[in-house]
Amino acid sequence: MQKGFFKQFILICQFEIKRGFTTQKGLLVLVTFGIVWSVILLYPICFAAELVRQEKGWAQDFSFFEFFGLGAIHQWPIPEFGVLWQLALILFPMLSITLAADQTCSDRERGTLRFIVLRSSRDSIFFGRFAGVLVIQALLICVATISTFILVSLRQVELIFSALPSLLAITINLILVILPFTAMMAILSVKVKSARQATIWAILIWTFLAGIISGFAEYLPMLSYFKILVPGYQLSDLAQLSGWQTLQLSYIPILQGFFLLMLGRWIMVRQAL
Repeated sequence: MQKGFFKQFILICQFEIKRGFTTQKGLLVLVTFGIVWSVILLYPICFAAELVRQEKGWAQDFSFFEFFGLGAIHQWPIPEFGVLWQLALILFPMLSITLAADQTCSDRERGTLRFIVLRSSRDSIFFGRFAGVLVIQALLICVATISTFILVSLRQVELIFSALPSLLAITINLILVILPFTAMMAILSVKVKSARQATIWAILIWTFLAGIISGFAEYLPMLSYFKILVPGYQLSDLAQLSGWQTLQLSYIPILQGFFLLMLGRWIMVRQAL
């Protein structure tokens, strides 16, 4: 890494965060997220949490959530967090694919990336843009978890202190979950010409890679170990855990993110601008 890397890294990271909150495109994403999450918070989470509380008082074995494979919600002491956990494991990885798609591709297509490289190293651009997008997503995750925490507090103020550990566990885990997805989009952004292409390629690669590995693993069980190459392959197992148990699988997104970032950095250094 070149001299002055960290200074350049911080400046580019700050610029990416500013771009995410001040540009027309960034504001549109934030407003859309705010509206969608408000609807999710006030309807699916409230409704499902109330249903969970009612089921706990029923003297029968049938459970609506067990029927749909969501019985892990009952493991959470606070129903709202159980519902939040299940929804967030689907919502935020998909949001990451969309939000992190345009890290360097648009600048390269416009030709402005060549001028940026004159004053900053490729390493600082690649990692700075990645870090900036990750911070924006982390802030959105905090908005989601804190708003759910406020909802819980309004329902029963006595739950404030008991809800804090769950709040922290979910926030940390969701940031780790989106790490490899953001790194994957950083790689695609280096190679393709637009954010739309990056999003399409991410969905195709994610879908087909998981399908191919799963298909061949039925005939050669040893190939099942290659599932670790697929970002988010642990999400189904993660959904069955609760509280701080969810950190048991935290090593998977960390290793995936590290590998993808090193691969993206290698491509970035050799990519023609």
